[in-house]
Amino acid sequence: MLKDFLKNTREDLHRIPETALEEFKTAAYIREFLDKNGVSYAAIGTSTVAWFRGEEDVWTAFRADIDALPMAEESGCAARSEHPGKMHACGHDGHTANLLYLAKRLKERLAGGLKLLRSVMLIFQAAEENVGGAQTLAEHEFFASRKIDGIFALHVNPEMNEGTAGSSPGAMSYQSCGLDLEITGKACHGAQPFKGIDVILVGAKLVEAYQSIVSRNVRPEEPVVLTIGSFHAGVTRNIIPETAKLLGTIRVVNKDLLDLIRTRLEAINRGFEVSYGVSIKMDFVPFYPAIFNSRRLYGLFLDAARDAGAAVQEGVKLAGSEDFSYYTRKGAEGLYFLLGVRNEAKGFVHPIHSPKFDFDPEALQTGNDIFWNILKKMGVFGAE
Repeated sequence: MLKDFLKNTREDLHRIPETALEEFKTAAYIREFLDKNGVSYAAIGTSTVAWFRGEEDVWTAFRADIDALPMAEESGCAARSEHPGKMHACGHDGHTANLLYLAKRLKERLAGGLKLLRSVMLIFQAAEENVGGAQTLAEHEFFASRKIDGIFALHVNPEMNEGTAGSSPGAMSYQSCGLDLEITGKACHGAQPFKGIDVILVGAKLVEAYQSIVSRNVRPEEPVVLTIGSFHAGVTRNIIPETAKLLGTIRVVNKDLLDLIRTRLEAINRGFEVSYGVSIKMDFVPFYPAIFNSRRLYGLFLDAARDAGAAVQEGVKLAGSEDFSYYTRKGAEGLYFLLGVRNEAKGFVHPIHSPKFDFDPEALQTGNDIFWNILKKMGVFGAE
């Protein structure tokens, strides 16, 4: 029953991927399911917050992100995207299917006589990708006004084998920061570069110079990544363009390093402006904070995962950034873990954010059992 539900629900959601703040079909699917199963919920934009009230007004919360990515699908999934140029390439369809099953599981067990001592909140969150939808929900009265004893989330991970789960106490992810650059020089004919100021040459050297910040200004034990992922300039081969635009990302665990990095970026930019006669406009925008896992909830997670039969990997961290961190910024404790979905025999080996990403939804069963065991260990249930 569980396997069929996870497979069918995940496939339904995989067919209708929607990007941040446009998850209208996805939200409708979630709410139709909750209505059908008699689960109370609140609609907050395209996010949906469901709840089960217990005897105590103390809450255990679970978060699933529901949005997709703006990319064309190239996977062999039988339930391919029906929305051109959009794809669930990060596994959020699986996260949502998993949380919907937790709602179903709760409803059925409560109808069978299970006693709910504490309250449970299920958050189907919009706009995790690049928008930070968690911040809106974390600041919403429904969440902010309640005593949250713990909030949990999982993310599928194709670098870990099916049946495994991993996490870390303390820092679990990076703080992210956006870097937007515009270099302005002087356009000219490509055969007469001496008449212009070449922003492509300057941009190339600037990218190289930025790499010295991490290697020469940051202590080696501090995890820091600085990447320029987009460089756009010019439209034809024989014209040196007037402007070049670069987009980058910075990731740190220690947010205090952002001031150092910004200072060094500004100093390098000024040096290039003087040396090459260009002007450089830079927007430096701190974004998602780092996730810091509660040590209390980490120990509880380890027990819950082992009881679910998972192979536990300790010391596992998220290589990127995640807006789950917003839920814990005002005192609530949280725990974020990774669920293995790699299966080489079935060809499920492609990384997240790849157009070929796919996984077997049966792998979600381990995650659902971990969630259920967390409820037990949080003291949510009484006797049946």
